[in-house]
Amino acid sequence: MSGPRAVFLDALSLGSVDLTPLQAWCDLRCWPSTLPEQRLERLAGAEIAITNKIVLDGPLLEQLPELRLICTASTGTDQVDLASCRRRGIRVHNAGRYSTASVVQITWALILELCCRIQTRRERIQAGDWQSSPVFALIEPEFDELAGRTLVVLGAGTIGQGVLAIGEAFGMRTIGLTSRDGEAELEQALRQADVLSLHAPLTPRTQALINAERLGWLPPGGVLVNAGRGGLVDLQALCGALRSGRLAGAALDVLAVEPPGPELTPLLGLPNLLLTPHMAWSSRQARERLVQTLAINLQRYGNERRTSGA
Repeated sequence: MSGPRAVFLDALSLGSVDLTPLQAWCDLRCWPSTLPEQRLERLAGAEIAITNKIVLDGPLLEQLPELRLICTASTGTDQVDLASCRRRGIRVHNAGRYSTASVVQITWALILELCCRIQTRRERIQAGDWQSSPVFALIEPEFDELAGRTLVVLGAGTIGQGVLAIGEAFGMRTIGLTSRDGEAELEQALRQADVLSLHAPLTPRTQALINAERLGWLPPGGVLVNAGRGGLVDLQALCGALRSGRLAGAALDVLAVEPPGPELTPLLGLPNLLLTPHMAWSSRQARERLVQTLAINLQRYGNERRTSGA
């Protein structure tokens, strides 16, 4: 259709989802992925940019005088220079709450795997341990019930509240923190956290928030799950806590660099570290909701554009 020219810089990041709802509101060009040096050429003349993880920084935005709207195909907007957008009058819309159910579900899958070690039991069966057991059950490795233990969620927004609600259903004590809470509140909560789940946005204040000192506040034998942003955790400090046995386990769905390079290799050797490839957000239903949210943002922009006579 005719309409504002829009460019989706990394459409492949959404997988095999139908993008035709977006085409009803703009003249859309989709690129599977975009290298940093390709951004300017592909966005030249575009009025709308859609990005999942492609960075739109200040120097780039200064070279795009026709750009009026940036839609992030994500909840976060840390890939966009928001200050530069404000100066240039570029509107920025994120995709809101599309992934809540998906992230909550995977977060709890990770927590339960860390606490119950189902994969270890599967491996023991495959090794023949159950078949050769003198009794009817394999009890090792032991596991503890979650009931009565303390769950701390850092980033108690919509996703965090969903994680807390399921913790309550398990009979856990629950504590929700936001990134605005002070150091005293953070320390008091972490010292009680049998399970720590991270869902805070990545900001200068939360960068490496979970460092060696704060990991030391966690009770011995606790577990940590990060389904928020990789930069929330000092990875070297976390690996140290896992190697020493001070933390019983951790699960990371996100890393600071994605996809990872050689820095992933030492992580693979940690038996008490569970890694998943930034997939918590990506249920089929969540990706469909994401496209619908993008379409709504494009529709609103198009309606306002027509009303103003642009």
